[in-house]
Amino acid sequence: MSEKELYLIQSKHPQSLDGIDIKTTHETLFCAHPAEFHIVGESHAVSVPALPFYEIFSCQPVRTEQPPDTTLNTIELCVNTQLTTVHTLGDEHTSIQTTVRIEPLESFPDARSFTIVYKFDTDAYTAINCLSQREYRTYHTYPEHDLTVISCHQICSASNIEPRDMIEASTQW
Repeated sequence: MSEKELYLIQSKHPQSLDGIDIKTTHETLFCAHPAEFHIVGESHAVSVPALPFYEIFSCQPVRTEQPPDTTLNTIELCVNTQLTTVHTLGDEHTSIQTTVRIEPLESFPDARSFTIVYKFDTDAYTAINCLSQREYRTYHTYPEHDLTVISCHQICSASNIEPRDMIEASTQW
C-alpha cells in the first residue's frame, strides 16, 4: 500500500479486475440493476453494467491510462481528511455522490453488521454495507496507521445534487 494515498476510480467503462485478488463477492440490485460488490486484496470494486458504473477504491496506484468519462481522486491517508465528489452516470441525468472520510481506527463498527466483510488480519477489514438500492457505504481499516476509511455512495439526480456532508464524524451505522 502507498504510505500516504488511496485512489478512487469511478468510470462508465469496465475496470479490469485481472490480476486483482478477489476475496469475496456480493450480488444484489443497485438502482434496480444487477450489481456486484467485491472485496479485493487492494480494497473494493463495484460493477453495475446497466448504469453503466464501475468503481475501484484501492491502495494501489492506477495501473493503466483511464478512458474518458473516468473520475480519479487521490485521497491523503490521514485522520480528518474528507473528500466529496460527484460522478455522472451513463444517462447523463443521474449521478453518484461519494463522500470519503478518514477517522481513527476505533470508529470501525461491529464487523457483524455488514452486507459483506473480509478480515485480512487483526483489526484489518474491508466491509461494505448495502443500505438500499440507492446507497452503499464502505469501510476500510488500516491498523498500521490507526485509521478507518469510510465512504458513502449515493445515487441522485444530476440536476438535484446538494453539496452536503453525508458522513458525520464518528457515526456508527
